[in-house]
Amino acid sequence: QLALELLKAASAKAAAFEVTAMAVTKNFRGSPHIDQNDFSVQYALAVGDFASGGELCVEENPFLVRGLNTHNRLVCIDGRYPHWVSGYTGERYSIIFYRTSGDWDPPQQAVHPV
Repeated sequence: QLALELLKAASAKAAAFEVTAMAVTKNFRGSPHIDQNDFSVQYALAVGDFASGGELCVEENPFLVRGLNTHNRLVCIDGRYPHWVSGYTGERYSIIFYRTSGDWDPPQQAVHPV
């Protein structure tokens, strides 16, 4: 409940986002993937004592990958675009808010304002 309250306090756009699922991971290191069950964008935040990386990398198009700093920062991406977490050292927790039911928003861009 606290995590959802923090999301809702981030911005008017985040407050209006209908969350149906939340993932909390510890030290996740995944290869590039697409979240095929997502119906819309997702909000992501990372916390912990980590350094030297840990960015959320998103493939905006075949020629451009954007690395987003999520360390103590909320970002908004469309997980239906290829994305992954860059290598890092230390302990990293991530919280992802997303939607897997309800209104389906067509993918339009990989990175969105919060």
